[in-house]
Amino acid sequence: MNPASTNEPPNLPAAPAWHGYAWAITGVTVAGLVAAVLQAHFAPVNIVMLFLIVVVGVAYRHGRGPAVLAAVLGVAVFDFFFVPPQLSFAVADAQYLVTFAVMLATGLVIAQLTSRLRQSAVDAVGRERRAGELYELARVLSGALADAQVVEAARNFFERCFHADIVLLPRRADGHLGLPDDGAAGAAALVDTNVARAVFLLEPDRADPVPAVSSAGVHYLPLRAPMRIRGVLAVVPRAIANDRAAGQATHDPIEARYMATAAAVIAIALERVHFVTVAREATVQMASERLRNTLLSALSHDLRTPLTAILGSAESLRLHAGTLPAEQVALIDAIAEQSRRTSDLVENILEMARLESGALRVQKEWHSLEEIIGAALAARADMLRQHQVRVAVPANLPMVPCDALMIERVLVNLLENAAKYSPAGSEICIDVVPGEAETRVTVTDQGSGIAPGDEESIFGKFVRGESASHVPGLGLGLAICRSIVEAHGGRVQASNAPSMGAVFCFTLPSGAPPDMPAENDGNVGSPA
Repeated sequence: MNPASTNEPPNLPAAPAWHGYAWAITGVTVAGLVAAVLQAHFAPVNIVMLFLIVVVGVAYRHGRGPAVLAAVLGVAVFDFFFVPPQLSFAVADAQYLVTFAVMLATGLVIAQLTSRLRQSAVDAVGRERRAGELYELARVLSGALADAQVVEAARNFFERCFHADIVLLPRRADGHLGLPDDGAAGAAALVDTNVARAVFLLEPDRADPVPAVSSAGVHYLPLRAPMRIRGVLAVVPRAIANDRAAGQATHDPIEARYMATAAAVIAIALERVHFVTVAREATVQMASERLRNTLLSALSHDLRTPLTAILGSAESLRLHAGTLPAEQVALIDAIAEQSRRTSDLVENILEMARLESGALRVQKEWHSLEEIIGAALAARADMLRQHQVRVAVPANLPMVPCDALMIERVLVNLLENAAKYSPAGSEICIDVVPGEAETRVTVTDQGSGIAPGDEESIFGKFVRGESASHVPGLGLGLAICRSIVEAHGGRVQASNAPSMGAVFCFTLPSGAPPDMPAENDGNVGSPA
């Protein structure tokens, strides 16, 4: 497989090998005829120059082999026709032997030097064309905004320069090599995915472009970008794609470096497109989050006033419940309960909006977790009335540095979550375990538990478990818990209890609490 642009220099079309030898014979014949005409006017030593000129021309035009033939034939013709005795290879004067030797040596040296010069010109033109093709490929790839555009530019490049089709095996999101794309007709069927996976896992020991690995005539190029490998590019020569019985294609080292450089350029383009896509998605997501938070915050503010009015009216009607029928009392209780639940949802929306906007600051002070737990239990006393709540707090529990209102909010959300998804009469446990580095608080219920695989995702915004469809809510409570705990430097996680139910655990960094002032046991300052 040879690049189409590296075979011959400009204006030197390819020709069969025997043409050069035919031109060598023709050139020597023409030189002999001209020398025969000039023999009466020039000395033999000057006639020799005509044959050397033929050697130079043949060497430049057709290479070393025809030039050597021209040099040998020139010596033979000069000896046979122009050196006495003529029409014979015998030499009357021994000095002509030196002439023959010098003539032959000069012709061979000229043939070698001219052929090398010609090959250097061919290589220079080939390098120039390769550099131009790579520049054009890089120029086209610089404007690509999608993977499909990169693949199309690469396909055109390899078709133009190598007469080959390409098949891309991309890197999947999980880090493994994916299946090949459709590629050209017949090319994808020739790709060996096992070889491609081996090339994908290849770790080079140098920073140079990784050379291709060839198997059954197909060349596999790892698309290694600065950050990571972006896939494998399989190059299928047209000769092999058209004839599956074709043997192993030749693989020139220069072409291998050329293909490896092109693969590196393609890999960089794929990585750039990847990060452009990631940046675009992040920008869109940030704008969407900002717009959603703004709308939710505005909506929540507008809802708080009517909800407060409805709840206040329901509580006022409760004061006169003794004079109302039982049906109306039940209706008032339902209005109050739904108003309180809607108010909690609105409060969660406002809390999340404040957390994400950065307007909510953590003000750490030394507080007793026992008092914070008591405040949270009192705030959700109505919801916990049908459950058995057990609190296990060790004696002499040290204080922790935290924002009491925020941690109370965490406990309120966890208790509300446990009450929603636990059957009536079940037990909800709160356990506190102090430690030197952190204090652990665990809330355990006896509900249906967490679906396997959702232990992490349920802490996302507006995400609810599989069993939460029948329970009202927005899916913000656990997200608020995680944001608050992480703002305190702790962590929160969820798991299933060994028997049944869910376990939510969060930690808070511990510290050395301040020394309390000693009590005054004496009577200093008391009246005598």
